Amino acid sequence: MNKTSIFLLRTSLAAIAFAAASAFAQSYESQNALDEEIRKTADELGFLEFESESNWGQISRCQLKYRFVSAESPYQAGDAQLVQGSITSDYYKDKPINFILNVQPLRLDVNVASRQASSRTLQPMRAALVVNGLDLGRYQLEANTCDGSSCFVYGPTKGDEIVDMMKAVQSKPIFDAEIAFSLNKVLPDRSIRISNLTTHGITNSEVRKQFTTCLTELVKKEVADMQKFDATKK
Repeated sequence: MNKTSIFLLRTSLAAIAFAAASAFAQSYESQNALDEEIRKTADELGFLEFESESNWGQISRCQLKYRFVSAESPYQAGDAQLVQGSITSDYYKDKPINFILNVQPLRLDVNVASRQASSRTLQPMRAALVVNGLDLGRYQLEANTCDGSSCFVYGPTKGDEIVDMMKAVQSKPIFDAEIAFSLNKVLPDRSIRISNLTTHGITNSEVRKQFTTCLTELVKKEVADMQKFDATKK
């Protein structure tokens, strides 16, 4: 991951982290009161949003931002109540397709003295990304800390791997992915399908269609790069 990608991810994450904190700006009598509000407002708190970036009029980045209420024991002390982050694919000339998974589990606590809520990021011990049925674990290149949260970079390094990932990306008319993570176990034990996430003002399938269209443009560029490379070898 280059420095530009890291900076953009930090900017993106700072925005959604601020949104999570500002959603709980009132006073709470107890931790249970805050937890109850989280339960009641789970749909409002969750989201799936699409964003893209362009350079010189050409698509260069496709991104899905997400947040959901952790459904597996989310209200135990020290556990995550919200999980947010992003799935990103960037285009780099003459480089194979890549994905960056960001996972940021959040714990929301009430300060007994001030009765105010504050959030703290929990670091997942493991994370995994499955794209259209293809487990990207075999393609993981690195794991980084992105401004306090965790980023996992996936990218094929060999010709057959590049082809397999491109086939997976194009295997479904609408992009779908499963995000898995664990806070304290060797293997991921919590997961969510992005097709099950809440959206606002637009359907979940429409958001994923937007990402699919964007991703298709990146794949076309990758194919063109590969064809040019093959042509120079002849």
